[in-house]
Amino acid sequence: MSTLCSMSHSNGRDLMHSGSLRRFGGYLRTGWTSPRRIRFWLLVLVVLYTLLGFFALPWIIQYVAVNTAQEDFGRELRIESVQTNPYTLTLRIDGLALDDIDNRQLLGWNRLFIDLAWSSTIDRAWIFETIQFDKPLVQEEHFASGETRLSRLAAQPPDNPRAEDEPAPLPALRINELYLNDGILRFADNLETTAANTDKPTQVSLALRDIGVSIKEFELRKGTRFPLHLKGQLEGGGMLTFDGTLQLLPTAALAGSARIDELALMQVAPYLQQFVDVELGSGTLTLNGQIHTDAQQPFAFQGSAGISALSISEGPNDEPLIGWRSLQTEQLDLRLKEGQLETDSIILDGLTGRVVIHEDQTTNFGQIMAKPPGDAEDNEAAAATDEETAPFGIAIESIELTDGALRFADYSLPLPFSTSIHTLSGKISTLSSTSAEPARVKLEGQVAEFGLAHVEGAVHAWHPMRQTNVQLKFRNLQIPEYSPYTVDFAGRKIAGGTMDLDLDYTVREKQLEGQNKLVLKDLKLGEKMASSDAMDLPLDLAIALLQDSDGVIDLTLPVTGNVGDPEFDFNKVIRQALGNAIMSVIKAPFSFLAGLVGAESEDLGKVEFPEGRTDLLPPQRERIARLREALNKRPALVLELAGPFSRTFDGPALRREKAIKDLRQRLEKAGREVAEPSLTAESSQGIVETMFSTYYPEADLETVRARFTEKQNESSDGTGLDALAYRNYLAERVTAAQPVKDDELEAIANARASAARDALVKPSGDTGIADDRVRLLEPKEIDSVAGDRIAMEVGISAR
Repeated sequence: MSTLCSMSHSNGRDLMHSGSLRRFGGYLRTGWTSPRRIRFWLLVLVVLYTLLGFFALPWIIQYVAVNTAQEDFGRELRIESVQTNPYTLTLRIDGLALDDIDNRQLLGWNRLFIDLAWSSTIDRAWIFETIQFDKPLVQEEHFASGETRLSRLAAQPPDNPRAEDEPAPLPALRINELYLNDGILRFADNLETTAANTDKPTQVSLALRDIGVSIKEFELRKGTRFPLHLKGQLEGGGMLTFDGTLQLLPTAALAGSARIDELALMQVAPYLQQFVDVELGSGTLTLNGQIHTDAQQPFAFQGSAGISALSISEGPNDEPLIGWRSLQTEQLDLRLKEGQLETDSIILDGLTGRVVIHEDQTTNFGQIMAKPPGDAEDNEAAAATDEETAPFGIAIESIELTDGALRFADYSLPLPFSTSIHTLSGKISTLSSTSAEPARVKLEGQVAEFGLAHVEGAVHAWHPMRQTNVQLKFRNLQIPEYSPYTVDFAGRKIAGGTMDLDLDYTVREKQLEGQNKLVLKDLKLGEKMASSDAMDLPLDLAIALLQDSDGVIDLTLPVTGNVGDPEFDFNKVIRQALGNAIMSVIKAPFSFLAGLVGAESEDLGKVEFPEGRTDLLPPQRERIARLREALNKRPALVLELAGPFSRTFDGPALRREKAIKDLRQRLEKAGREVAEPSLTAESSQGIVETMFSTYYPEADLETVRARFTEKQNESSDGTGLDALAYRNYLAERVTAAQPVKDDELEAIANARASAARDALVKPSGDTGIADDRVRLLEPKEIDSVAGDRIAMEVGISAR
């Protein structure tokens, strides 16, 4: 029975357990799987996804980024805020800044927005709808050691780098739209200081602002090209734009149209100073064309190019060594792989240059070459390496010059020559570095006002010391005193006159042979110069020996020597003395000036005035017109005007003028207006008598009157007054009583000088001379004047 009870109890428990299972399964069917329960757990998942996506993920991203930068790279990373949207799969990072090890900001941005496509989860690739950078900043620097800030950052590996036999495959990546707005790229390049440039800046600082980048349909896949548009503004001046395609794999390739607008060359001046010891004052570069670079072609450019407003000098305070208004070519073809540069005709407008041949035959251009750093052995090794390097081929179709200006000086001559050429125009034929054919040169320009310069010959631009033949001809040069010429055989500078000069230089294998023909006309000598070779002869005799019947001095000066070792053996030059013709120019400059305008008999050195007057009479105006015409032919001359006055000559006229002025005032006070009052007029007698009594209070007017009263005739007892003689006497006495002060006389003198100056600088038309070419001096008193005119002696000097 007990067994039955046990079995009954056991069966009861089994029945109870089986019922519990049936109830639990029913609960699952009717509870957890019910729509209400599913919605609840979905809501829980959505809430957790939302919380993680909106709040936890931004914190994790910021925490991991900041700690990775600090722990793995030893740099401080600051992030203002991170925002994520788990539903749109967007990421926004605001205010990011990464500092380098020296606490200088390396990179950063104001805002980064990333929109990840939902298709990335299906296609197993990183697919971005949009990536946008707002105001990104990169501050790169190249150090003298060769490393940069970014390369130094990339070179720092993690603490436990993982060795890999092969690099990991690149992830599948696609970006439909990538934008970069208002970016800034700053670059500093620390240059090595050369011995010749110890005082020059050693760091180049460049900044590209307002950078805009637009990329569409970017794919990280081999052979895929995608459109790229780029623009930026250089902080120092210049706009850069590019519109084309870019390929990253398997090698980078770039092709498209590029443009550089007015790039200020001053930004790269320190690079130029690594090669030549010059100062770059100004200049802008413009390029417009197609660029191409890939694995086969390092870089190629085809298009137009130009450089405007270039100015290069030897020092910050020196005059320009070379420059131009504009240099332009419509087609420039540069290919680095082939080592070739070809251009169409180069149009060079407004060229300015300064070429100096020194006494030792060196040139100013040869002296500006900067010395490379290092000792002599290093330099020799570098030179040997350069010789082994394949030369860069340059071919220029031609060079056309317009409106150029060139200052040329040759101090290797016994008579050093210096002049300026303007309106220089002409053409240089094809220049090719790969051809033995020299370039043909033909140029012509104007020297001063009436001079002419002509250059013709052949020059091998790349081997000028091997083969050069140039003829320079100068005609009708005006030589003012501020362009001194040392005359060894005369010991004087040339202050005026004209000159023709033929320079014929031929260089063959560094051997220079020159024939320099010098022709001087109408010389005007200047200051003396110390010269050990000057002959002790009177200048008039020297000129008489050198000057022919036409007033010409003709010299032929042969020059020979080795360009490498400029020790020239000048042939003996026949020394001739200068004669009376030259001295006459110095002693009688106004006669010489009169000869220039066909007025040999005219004395242009005097301007005459009547007594007390400052106006120019017609003959004097004609004389000044001739003088002005002559001065326009001699722009280096300056006139010195000292207004003359004389007490005995100008005093009476000045007194008479003051007496009439007094009479006019008294007449007006009495209510009588007379256009031309006269001291001897009968109508003015009463007032003149009053003036006489005023000036001579001790004189009795009746007594004076009695002196001019006499009997009318011998048979009559009556007497009469000679009124005219009486009034003339009063007028003379009143006039004599007028005071004349020194400043009044000097005022007349200054007015005379000013009248002459105005006639010189302010005539009708445009024939006047410059105001600074007339100097007014202190008035000059003349003791006595012969005749009825006082003469102002005109002084003359050079600027």
